[in-house]
Amino acid sequence: MIVTILDDPEAVADAGAARIASCIEAAIAARGEAVVCLTGGPTPQRVYELLADDDRPWRARVDWRRVHVFWGDERHVPPDHADSNYGMASRALLSRVPVRADQIHRMRGELPDAAAAARDCDLALHRACAALGRHETTFDLELLGLGEDAHIASLFPGSPLLAVPPPDERVAAVHPEHLGAWRITLTPRALLDARVLIVLVAGSHKAHAVHAAFDLATDVGAWPVQLLRQSGERVEWIMDSAAAAQSPGAQRARSLSSR
Repeated sequence: MIVTILDDPEAVADAGAARIASCIEAAIAARGEAVVCLTGGPTPQRVYELLADDDRPWRARVDWRRVHVFWGDERHVPPDHADSNYGMASRALLSRVPVRADQIHRMRGELPDAAAAARDCDLALHRACAALGRHETTFDLELLGLGEDAHIASLFPGSPLLAVPPPDERVAAVHPEHLGAWRITLTPRALLDARVLIVLVAGSHKAHAVHAAFDLATDVGAWPVQLLRQSGERVEWIMDSAAAAQSPGAQRARSLSSR
């Protein structure tokens, strides 16, 4: 595990964009294409904006024509809805870089039945993996944000997917009671199926969730972010000092990372 703690949210976004570009470059060099799983949220949105910024050094280095894009979760809304994770990524990044339309594999949140949308996405992911020859690890890079309640993707505290993970499905529909709305999400198995997982966190309101990730006893049902403990060295945290302020474990991990 690598932990980077920076001064402020803009530094987190800048470092995140640089690291993502490096991971994409490495994947293309090794396997001919990069398969990336995106996330939602304000910190990732700023990262996407920086990735598409023509003035940044990585903009010319990334061959977006060789990048396949997936999502870790989606709201049960149309793609042009303000809450759509796809819509945000499209506006901030995908519409500004030369990624091919047939290499954008969004979750179809506009389908009336969320469970049907999840099945549709599960089948599409299976077909894409087969076409790309991804029979072991699906994603070269998975991006994650972190909720104040320590949720990742749409795996919220108390989710049945955490208690009894489905053995075969990679995508599921969930209805968190506190939201009163359907979500479509990768299952725990699929969420961890990546060569590199980058967690982007900024702000003091995320400090307790970071504390849960690094310092509290393992209780994945209460703290879904603790799923990442299963991924060991494949996880890279990029956070600001406000997010890390309550976590001695994060501070120790940063010290070990810098050795």
